[in-house]
Amino acid sequence: MKNKLLIITLLLPFLSVSQNENNPPFHDSATFFSRDFVIEKDNPFVAKLDSLLLFYERMDEKFTTDTNVLNLHNEDPNTTPVFHDSIIKKRLKVLDDNTPFELNYNKISRAYINMYIKRRKSMSIFLARKETYFPIFEEMLLKYKLPMEFKYLPIVESALKPNAESWAGAAGLWQFMYTTGTRYGLVADSYMDLRKDPYKSTEGACKHLTRLYKVYGNWELVLAAYNSGGGNVNKAIRKAGGKRDFWEIYKFLPKETQGYVPAFIGINYAMNYASEHNIYPMKPLAKFLDIDTTFVNKRIDLRVVSRFLDVKFEHLSFINPAYIHGIIPKRENAQYIYLPKEKMGVFYANEEAIYAASKELKKIYNIPEYYAYKGKGKRIKYRVKSGDYLGKIAKKYGVKVRSIKKWNNLRGVDLRTGQLLYIYSSKKEKKTKKEESKSVKAPVLKEGESYTLYIIKKGDNLWDIAKKFPGVSVEDISIHNNGLSSRNLKTGKTIKIINRG
Repeated sequence: MKNKLLIITLLLPFLSVSQNENNPPFHDSATFFSRDFVIEKDNPFVAKLDSLLLFYERMDEKFTTDTNVLNLHNEDPNTTPVFHDSIIKKRLKVLDDNTPFELNYNKISRAYINMYIKRRKSMSIFLARKETYFPIFEEMLLKYKLPMEFKYLPIVESALKPNAESWAGAAGLWQFMYTTGTRYGLVADSYMDLRKDPYKSTEGACKHLTRLYKVYGNWELVLAAYNSGGGNVNKAIRKAGGKRDFWEIYKFLPKETQGYVPAFIGINYAMNYASEHNIYPMKPLAKFLDIDTTFVNKRIDLRVVSRFLDVKFEHLSFINPAYIHGIIPKRENAQYIYLPKEKMGVFYANEEAIYAASKELKKIYNIPEYYAYKGKGKRIKYRVKSGDYLGKIAKKYGVKVRSIKKWNNLRGVDLRTGQLLYIYSSKKEKKTKKEESKSVKAPVLKEGESYTLYIIKKGDNLWDIAKKFPGVSVEDISIHNNGLSSRNLKTGKTIKIINRG
């Protein structure tokens, strides 16, 4: 029973996403799925070959996910062994001797080691999820000749959740911001967000880390720059008199970044010495060796695939996190789908039937067509603000509430602050008096205040710029530059940044 509860806990983040945000209303889909489909069986000879390959691959596995292994140690599974600092230091020294990173032992890194080994349930989840993602990370890190220890970075960034999204808009295992992601081909639209694709985002991260190392030539500074941006690291180096060691510029970095490298040290220790602290993995949702990839050239609904392959929709969503609505859209280039390896033969045998059923299901419920919209007006992205409700937003853009619900697959009327809505409107947005006053009049500087002039670079957005200047918010930049927004940034334009650092 305890193991089941742990598995349910691991599933919750993915179940909540698929049930509340990504799943469109079903309407008559229950009737659609209740009928008998003609499902072709796989070629028996090829199926036997696949079975043999899987058998030998699994024989080679050295990693065990049997949580009953705890009983072999005759210890209470809730017991955390206590070790003297000298033992922790010695173990960390072993790791340090085998990596180009400086895995320093001090009171700060020790605090993060303690934090991770005390979060036993989280660590058990990390140890399970690494079975899905670490082979991907390791393959890419080897390809780009990067330190293998970077495979622990997504734990710090996203807790190894491919669907993770931060309050600031970063997404995926490696927590790419939208603008940064586009530099590495991690585009996002109404159907796909490639920042959440484990393979593509990992390659993007490797390219980004490689670029940062060419700038700094120091792995700890690369980590700091990955977290807070190169501007903040450069500013800290200046304030430290040109010193280029993380611990020497530590006090000049943003608070979040001060803890970033120690957290990386802490998770390196915890993942390598988990068993010594009586921490073991729960059963993983999916193992890397059990997943295969194929390409499709037509629209596919994962609910249809679930029905034909007899695989739970939640599992297919888990291994295909980049598809926002559980739908693989038709694009000019073929798209990929990740499937359980043992089901690949059944998929190939029923591929055309799956295409046809997906096309039929599309008519039953309505998902907004990003490319096919033919109505009047332009497509507007709207972020829900505190106090917003559908009627208020509809009035603002001169549209109907039911249209907003239709465009965004909303079942009810509840909204959450920060939620992204798509609206099609030809009505010019009217600003409130408060908004007009902000956008027309920049505030007068108080005594002792000053500006720094910043030249906008290609790919900049207000969030990335704000991160380069301690204490400065996106709102500060907008107010002091006549209502400037990320949409109207022009490369080469000079803007004012109030000095708050």
